Amino acid sequence: MRLKLKNKQYLLFSVGSLIIVGMVFILDIVLYLSHTFPPNIYLIREMSIVIAYFLLGYVIYHKEYTNIVHKLKTFFLSILGVFITVSIPRLFLNQNYLERITNLPVLISSVKSLLNSTFISFFATIFSFSVLFILRDLIYYRSKKGTRKLFSLTLLLLVAYVICTHFSGRFYETAGAFSEKTTVERVLYGALLFFILFLSLRTAWVNYLNKRQKIAAFWGGILILPGAIMLTRSATYQHIFYYSVTLGTFDLFVAHFLNVYIAIALISLLLHLPTASIFDRKMKQISSLHNLSQVINSVLDYDKVVTKITELVTNVLDCKYSWLELADGNSDRLVVASAKGLTNRDLETMNLNSHSGVSGWIIQNKRSILVNEVGKDARAKYLRDWKKDIGSLLGVPLLSQNQIMGILYAMKEDEFGFDHEDQQMLQAFANQATIAIENARLVEESLEKERLEQEMRVAHQTQMKLLPQRRPEIQGLDIDAICIAANEVGGDYYSFVELSPSRLGIVIADVSGKGISAAFYMAQLKGIIDAFSKIYESPKVLLQKLNRTLYDNIDRMSFVSLIYAVVDTNKKRLNFCRAGHCPVFYYSTRDKKVHTLVPAGIGVALDKGPIFDRTIEQIEICFNPGDIFVFYTDGLSEARNQNQEEFGEQHLQQIISQGNQLSAQELKTAIVDELRQFIGTARTYDDMSLLIVKIEETKEE
Repeated sequence: MRLKLKNKQYLLFSVGSLIIVGMVFILDIVLYLSHTFPPNIYLIREMSIVIAYFLLGYVIYHKEYTNIVHKLKTFFLSILGVFITVSIPRLFLNQNYLERITNLPVLISSVKSLLNSTFISFFATIFSFSVLFILRDLIYYRSKKGTRKLFSLTLLLLVAYVICTHFSGRFYETAGAFSEKTTVERVLYGALLFFILFLSLRTAWVNYLNKRQKIAAFWGGILILPGAIMLTRSATYQHIFYYSVTLGTFDLFVAHFLNVYIAIALISLLLHLPTASIFDRKMKQISSLHNLSQVINSVLDYDKVVTKITELVTNVLDCKYSWLELADGNSDRLVVASAKGLTNRDLETMNLNSHSGVSGWIIQNKRSILVNEVGKDARAKYLRDWKKDIGSLLGVPLLSQNQIMGILYAMKEDEFGFDHEDQQMLQAFANQATIAIENARLVEESLEKERLEQEMRVAHQTQMKLLPQRRPEIQGLDIDAICIAANEVGGDYYSFVELSPSRLGIVIADVSGKGISAAFYMAQLKGIIDAFSKIYESPKVLLQKLNRTLYDNIDRMSFVSLIYAVVDTNKKRLNFCRAGHCPVFYYSTRDKKVHTLVPAGIGVALDKGPIFDRTIEQIEICFNPGDIFVFYTDGLSEARNQNQEEFGEQHLQQIISQGNQLSAQELKTAIVDELRQFIGTARTYDDMSLLIVKIEETKEE
């Protein structure tokens, strides 16, 4: 909205100035036809011209230029515009116009002359404004505050000089000859020349041009300066003075300013040309560092980052070969992360031992190395056997917290191809590269962590779906269970299989591993047990079959510990087998004690069959009303508090003994509350599962 308002304002000022210039032209036509020029008209006419061109100058003043090159292009085009403007009227003006001198402010010998006078004054002043404001921008470039004040003071002196010229009344007779000026005019004129000379010394923009731009600016100045000097010495500017003393003084001031500034700028360009190549190289290095900074902020892929680093090194140092070696935490060898210019054979035969050669020297000393004669340097002579065309070598360490992360190399075929500035530049580049690589690695680790967290969430959801959604309703049994998921999802699993109205199969298991793999094995386990339980009544036979089936379908590094029990309420018996799982705690109402039941057995899928079949043991317990069976996983008994103390099996037995009168749900709640109070704020790393079966009296009993 603000931009639109400004554009409307500039348009309004432009239209307003053109209207005023048009009105002045109409007034001049009227004066020409009447052949009179009343004295009071002069001041009104001159003020109108000042207002009109002030509005135009305001519009030109606010024109924006993108950079120094754009300013220079506009600068040269504006000067060209002045040449064209003052040349065209000379084709149409009659000689009387060029020679005649009159006291009138406008030459009114003919309408044609009046048109030419207005034309040259209008366009020459517009281009003069453009030139002046671009000169201002060039002078202000990288300047201090005092320069701006001096430029403003120069414009104020120009205004004072114009006023004095108006009151002197001699300018038209002498065309501005210095000897005919009053004392005040001479002082002001001298001050203007001094300030112009001083401001013209502000050519800091020359330092920021590349070699090609400096050459173009130099030859452009050579072509323009002679024409600009000749123009100021010709009678052309008299035409503008005849039209308006104010415009004539302003345009001539800009022309003198332009001549002085171009002359001094040419000297500055000539002095800077010998070092232009060095400047271009520095700019190229800075640009490459900037590009690397952009890589740090934008490119997060590790492979892309290391590839970009070697590409930028070859561009910065103008070398044929570059490569990046990174430390391998698992061995003493270095790994080539990326290379530029080297063949596959070069990479295969490269010495990557971190304790020998140039790399070993850099790692040992933790500083860069510059070798300009590889064949004569004892540290690098062996490299000629690897690659015969090596002339000079530069290697810098990538340091992170004073530890060597890697080494960045640049190599040229010519001897003395690098200097100490290159060495410093590559070290600065390596520091930026270290940040880029660390960022890329952190992003990879973050993505891996995010992937694992997502996997844990999926595994947890799968685990919860595999657990029973309701408790079985078997007469004579009070059952409750819970699985408390840890910070890292484990493989705890429990299930019930209703074999008949009086028989119930109970499974509690702990699958080794975590995440998706554990959840997958749980799903396999559930499916196999659900199928086998309908075929095999004996827990021992079922586990033997289960072991053979899972052994062929599970990773060799994984196994399952579990208990499979069958409760028969009619026969008052519980038969179960333990395959490497935690004991079963059995509270008996006969002796009021908690017994630990530990039948022999190894984990499922640790052995294909013979050892498992030989070691697995099935036991039978005859129970009575009030008896309690407690099944659990090791995450519960091995849970630790902040002091790294285990919850322990004895602690669990004590709670069971004290809560023998409680229902299964109440006993479960008592155990869980005590467990959580014991753990406190400590982190848990394994699931904790608890399954309680309490024997109740049946209706028949």
